[in-house]
Parts: sequence; structure tokens; C-alpha cells
Amino acid sequence: MRDLFKLSPLFLLTFFAVNTTQSLPPGGQTVTYSDFSFIRDIASSVSKVYFATSNGITIYNKFAHTWEDPLTGKYGINDQDIHSIWVDRFGDHIYAQTSVELYEYDSIAQRWYTISSLPQVENEDKEVDPPKVMFAPVGFNYLSDGRLVDNVGRYFSFVETIEDGSGSLWIGTWGHGAGTAPSSSGSIDLIPYGLLQSRVNTIYNDDGYLWVSGAVLNANRTGISIFDPVEGSFEYIESGLSREFPAVNINCITGDDSTIYVGTETGVIYIDRGSFQVLNKISRKNGLTNENVLSLAATGDSLFVGTAEGLNLVLPFTDSVSVVGPVQLLDDVIFDLEIVDSTLWIAARSGAYRWYWTTGRLQQYQDPHLVIFSRCLAIERWKNFLWLASNDGLVKLNLETGETTPFRSVTANRDYRALAVNDTIAVMTSNMGMTMLFHGNKKPFEREFTTDDGLPSSYVFELKLDGDYVWIGSDRGLTRFWWNNPSRVD
Repeated sequence: MRDLFKLSPLFLLTFFAVNTTQSLPPGGQTVTYSDFSFIRDIASSVSKVYFATSNGITIYNKFAHTWEDPLTGKYGINDQDIHSIWVDRFGDHIYAQTSVELYEYDSIAQRWYTISSLPQVENEDKEVDPPKVMFAPVGFNYLSDGRLVDNVGRYFSFVETIEDGSGSLWIGTWGHGAGTAPSSSGSIDLIPYGLLQSRVNTIYNDDGYLWVSGAVLNANRTGISIFDPVEGSFEYIESGLSREFPAVNINCITGDDSTIYVGTETGVIYIDRGSFQVLNKISRKNGLTNENVLSLAATGDSLFVGTAEGLNLVLPFTDSVSVVGPVQLLDDVIFDLEIVDSTLWIAARSGAYRWYWTTGRLQQYQDPHLVIFSRCLAIERWKNFLWLASNDGLVKLNLETGETTPFRSVTANRDYRALAVNDTIAVMTSNMGMTMLFHGNKKPFEREFTTDDGLPSSYVFELKLDGDYVWIGSDRGLTRFWWNNPSRVD
């Protein structure tokens, strides 16, 4: 182990050199959860197992039997290009190999540094061949060549298998994540972690549980990932396994006490909250004006459905479904919906509207500041204020007095805006990532955050504020961004 300590002065010099020549985001600002099911390599310390996946390094605590935050969003390395990993006996030193460089991780600076050669790494793990006989988990069969096959005929190969010196095998599959088994019995236990698919279009915060989904693209497994940030655990409702829940793009999710409503490109799917079973599906044949569902809002026993061609109110169904909606918006694109008391606020291609659904009256919002002139792209309520977003910026509407406050944005955006607000900030998407408006300051100001600030991608599709954090949905996964980080200077 002497060679390990010889490197320390070099690391200190590099650390001070980097921090005096360039500004780096503060440590801990971002963590990204993505599709971690494709595993390339495994390394084990006494207490933890490290999995090098196609989207970064994940960490499993052997003693607590829980996952820790992944080593993603750490500066200096490309998470998608890690092919090999090494860790010493007590986890003090972690090394990674990409296609071009060799790195060591500095846990204090929370970043990676390049090194010229791999020091001697002492630990107990050793690579082994997959056993010829193993006992597969429920729903799978094990083949003697080191593959799992599920009950719909999909194969998941064992890419890496190690024995950690304490009688446990740790398994990395290509497509179904991590697993473990006692060396003595060979009974496989899969350990789910990460998203089913990397692209995140929607995040539904269900009392702290995050229901996450998005576009199918080329994902191996698809559907809804249910993430418990406190426990660091995942559950899944996998699509594409039955006709009731096909593998389709999911644009939005909402719910009530008993049902989760999933807006897809082919209609609305009703899922039982307790059993995760599909209850029903609403499509054009049931009266929807368009099957490409872009927004949802639920109240009582009714569901509002915003589509690419109009707004629909789906009334409670028994043997049939009753669908109604304002004819004035029949051909309009409905981007977002927000229920305020007994009215529905609508963000549409032609502007912002308030619909009194009990009487059928539709009223267009007239912004005196012309920030919301034609297209309204998002609506979000925070306490007694309603926030509306357009290409040009934001409008804050006091629901009690009717007073409006405009905030014109200098950052550009694509043809959509995701929006999240609280007492202090309003966050919206931009072409380069996201823009944060500090409206709680005496002199409000905005700042744009990009990949230079730790975002995994410039393509941001969804935002949800959660205390000191904002959850970001992008094409690279679900990112927890510490917006209230005291170490950051805005």
C-alpha cells in the first residue's frame, strides 16, 4: 500500500492548482439517478460493493443492505465512459478507467483526478466465472452459460461476477442491474436500483415518493420508476409486458387517493395505487379529442386531460365514459393544467385561460404586461399566487387581489417551459439547462445553470421543487440539484 500514499502530495498540488485556476461548482450540488441496469465492472471493499455502469458508479452497502447515493455528478470524469473500477480493502481509494484516462476519486473535493498508472490495490475480491448451477429469482430461469431469461423471453447476460472473500457472489448483468448470491447456495437475489429508462419527461411527487417516466426511445426496459429518496430504493411498473400497458411514451402523471393517472401518446392509463394493476384506459374511442396526452389534473372524481388537440373533462366511469370540454379550445395544444378552487387554469398554445367547468364559462387571461401574449407554456400555483410561463418569462398573479408582477427572462428556451416555484425562487427550463429566478430578493435576479454547474445535460424537460432541492428530469435521468447550497455564490 506504500504506492498509494506516494500519490497524496501530487493530489494536493493538483487540487490547489485546479481550484486557483478555474471555478468549479461546490461539492454535493448534483446527484443523478439514471438507468443503471447495464453493468460493466464490479469492485468490493469490506463494507461496500461498487458497480461501474453505463451511466456511472453505484454503491451498495453490504451491512445495511441499502443503496447509497451514486457517484454521479462528480466532476472530472464522464459517467457514461467508465469501463473498469478498483477499490481498496476499506474503500479509502477508488480508481476508474475510461476509454482514454485512468482516474482516482477524491472524496473530500468530490471530484476525479487523472493519474498516470494504477497503484497496487489490496482487497479480497476476485473475478470468477458464473456458476453452472444457480437458482433464479421468481419470474426468471437461469441458464448454465450465465444468463437469466424472464417470462417474456428476454435474456440478461452476466457480464461480471466476483467473490468478495466473505462468502458472497456479486453479479453484474447487462440489462437488469445488480444481483447477489451466497457462494454456498447460489440463490440469486436481484437488487433493483435506478430508472427503467434514462429519458425523464415527467416527475410526480406523491407525498415524497417520485413517480418518474418519459420517452421510450431505445430503452431496454420501460415504464414507471417509483423512487423513495429517503430510503434510496426503487420500485417499478414495467410497460411492454402486456397489452394493458404497452411500451409507449409517457408525458405526464398525476394521482388521487386511489388511482394514478398516466398520460401517454395513446391516451390515459388508470393504475391502481396499491396493486400497481392497470384498471382502465381512456382513448379516442372513449371520446378524447386527441390521444396524445400532454397534461393532467385530478379533482374529486373527475379528471382533466390536456391533449395536442383540445381539453377534455373525463367524468366518473362505470360502464361508459363521459367526456366533455370547451369547444373554443378544440384544436388547441394544452401544455399544462392547474386547479384553483372550483376553476381550472389552462396553459395553451393560444394563451392562458380560466375555465369554470360547472357552468362551462371560458375566460382568457389578459396580461397587462404582455409577457403572456399568445402561448402560455406552464402554470404553477404556490400558496396564494399563480405563476404563468411563456417564451418571454414569467408572470406572478396574486389570486386574492388580482395584482400581477412580470419577470422578463433574458435566457432563451425551446418551445416549452417546465416550471417550479416556492417562496424564494422560480425555476424554468432554458436552452442551456434551467434558469433560476430569485424573486424573494429585494432586487430579483436570475441565473442560468448549465452542464458547467453539474447538470448532466442541457436538455431539461421537467422540474419539481422539494425543500432545498429541485428535481430535474432530462435525457440523462433524474437529477437532485441542491439549489439552496450555502457554498454556491450566485
